[in-house]
Amino acid sequence: MQESRRDKRSGSAAVALIVVLIILDLIIVGLVLSSSRDHNLTLMRVETIQAFYAAEAGMNMSIKELMEDNDHDTDGVIGTISDDSNDATDPDIGAGQVVVFSTADTPLVGQTTLTSRGRTGNARRDLQGVLE
Repeated sequence: MQESRRDKRSGSAAVALIVVLIILDLIIVGLVLSSSRDHNLTLMRVETIQAFYAAEAGMNMSIKELMEDNDHDTDGVIGTISDDSNDATDPDIGAGQVVVFSTADTPLVGQTTLTSRGRTGNARRDLQGVLE
């Protein structure tokens, strides 16, 4: 009779140990999944900032070309940056790439709209500026 009680106790202890291990495994999996979501969100925020800075730098490059009346990036047009429909030639700025194109507004003579598009990873940022 004593042996059967020991067997029951050791069997109960084994079941309790297994239940505890399963609960710990679930907690660990939950922590890993939640931290990977936070990591992904942080990565998206960083890419957004990098795309913004690439767009801003592209706008500065374009304005410099217009001020100096010189095509520094040799894309054939003063005031645009890599506006040749070829993503491979877009300049790298930090971790992002940029393209700037311009449109002359016909009704408003002397006014030019610059649009700078920065991108990195999945993030895209557009900036527009109107020059007179």
